[in-house]
Amino acid sequence: MDGATERANRSIGQMFQALIKPDQRNWVEKSPLIKFMINASIGNVMGLAPFKINYRYMPAMMKEIRAMERTPQGVKTFAQNALKNMTLAHDTLIKDRIFQQKYTNKK
Repeated sequence: MDGATERANRSIGQMFQALIKPDQRNWVEKSPLIKFMINASIGNVMGLAPFKINYRYMPAMMKEIRAMERTPQGVKTFAQNALKNMTLAHDTLIKDRIFQQKYTNKK
């Protein structure tokens, strides 16, 4: 494997660690969210996210839900949980990038 693949695998593993319960029974339900976060993450090389490259737009799921006047409570709860999980996954990615940068700069 090359270094980029190993770093990507480590980042994905860290996102799973941050989002999955200790009993590891909820990994299946968190997988789509992790995939979404990876596709929404802006890459270092081109400065674009996979969503932007593949579909020519960035999804804005939260914006649409906030704009709806009569959003059902279940949808609001789902959106709030998704936003919380996305924030946690995003923070994990940022921490990993900072660690990688510090490690690379040492060499």
